[in-house]
Amino acid sequence: MDRRHFIGSVAALGVQGAMLQLDTQAGTPTPSPRVKRRRPSFDGFDDTLVAFISDMHISPDEYEPERLQRVVDDILRQRPLPRHVLGLGDVANLYGERRDYECARRILQPLWEAGIDVTLGLGNHDRRENFASVFPEQMARSAVEGRMACVVETPKANFVLLDSLQQGDDPKDNNYPGLVDDAQREWLRQTLQKATKPTFVCAHHSVQELQLKPLLHKATACCGYIHGHDHRWRPSWANFDWRSHDVLRTLCLPSTGFWGDIGYALFHLYETRADMELRLFDYFFRFPLADGEPKPEQWQQIEDDLRGQHCSFAYSRL
Repeated sequence: MDRRHFIGSVAALGVQGAMLQLDTQAGTPTPSPRVKRRRPSFDGFDDTLVAFISDMHISPDEYEPERLQRVVDDILRQRPLPRHVLGLGDVANLYGERRDYECARRILQPLWEAGIDVTLGLGNHDRRENFASVFPEQMARSAVEGRMACVVETPKANFVLLDSLQQGDDPKDNNYPGLVDDAQREWLRQTLQKATKPTFVCAHHSVQELQLKPLLHKATACCGYIHGHDHRWRPSWANFDWRSHDVLRTLCLPSTGFWGDIGYALFHLYETRADMELRLFDYFFRFPLADGEPKPEQWQQIEDDLRGQHCSFAYSRL
């Protein structure tokens, strides 16, 4: 399947626009005035600030690398710097080739050099063996053998990253649905059972697709579910039981540069809640505009409708 046919096949997923307050002079994102910035710690990092990226879809021959570079540059401009960057899968495009990961590593390298802890998850376009060959230190931190699953700890909340890649034998077949295997489920159950801080569960695929709602319902430490895959900024919620008042806040993240909502998000952790701030650069479907090509009115409307968006998470389930 070639690139255009593949992208066409996902058109039915639909896309929405997203937000972010743009600097009309420089054309770069600026923080929303609603977010109160905290003083940097002595080393210039904010331990309660986490950057989320997803669906990088890096191919060295295409347009995605320069868009990921734009995201990396913006993260490095934050003052203070986020202590962590979490990636929620589909690092590679489309079939998880080694050269895709090599290109992604080169672009992400300044984050490590700045002292930021980067944790990368896997999605349906990734291949574990190629990912592990380029990012061996990522797989080494996994708590579940053969999967990329780990806990990222911060002072106010923790993040559980799951590996939802269901990988077949054919490297050109990326149409498998998301799956969290039994070993990860048991590890997740134990991790949430022992949690003493607000905990967010993260994966590439949605909570519905992974059938995690029954497990998360029993875990009062779980305050939210964050995922990628759909390339759109989409705050929502999942109900556990029609007879219960209890719901779980969920959020789908944009792509850093493939199609749909284009950008990343900053997660601000507070004492009683957390707030995700969308940093939007662009919207396009199915391909970015050529030089000099006018932006369709619908594209601009999608951006305008969701500009300034945030998604808040309460810690009240704990």
